Amino acid sequence: MHAGPRILIALALLWVVACESQYQENWDRLKPGLTREQVEHLLGPPSSRYEPRSEDGKVVIEQARWQYGDNLSSLATGAMFPGEPHPHAWVVWFDEKGMVTTFQRADWAGGRGGP
Repeated sequence: MHAGPRILIALALLWVVACESQYQENWDRLKPGLTREQVEHLLGPPSSRYEPRSEDGKVVIEQARWQYGDNLSSLATGAMFPGEPHPHAWVVWFDEKGMVTTFQRADWAGGRGGP
């Protein structure tokens, strides 16, 4: 492997670590009632967004949620099973007004982190 691809890989890993540290660092500042804008200010843009939807009269996604820390595996799982958040992602749920209702740490990070 040439030095160029190694540098790109190293930069990508640093970016992932920096993003994860931002939401780990600010996670305890989350609380119900925050707006989407306030959440994005604290945690940055989510890696995936899920909006409520129904298909053929069946609710597929009941409540809007943002996920942080997705990887290819969790994104693929989300595409196949959009109704449930991936356990390895940090998740924030919103009500119909765009206010935080609850949130959950990634399972590897320990603790619920929400009400």
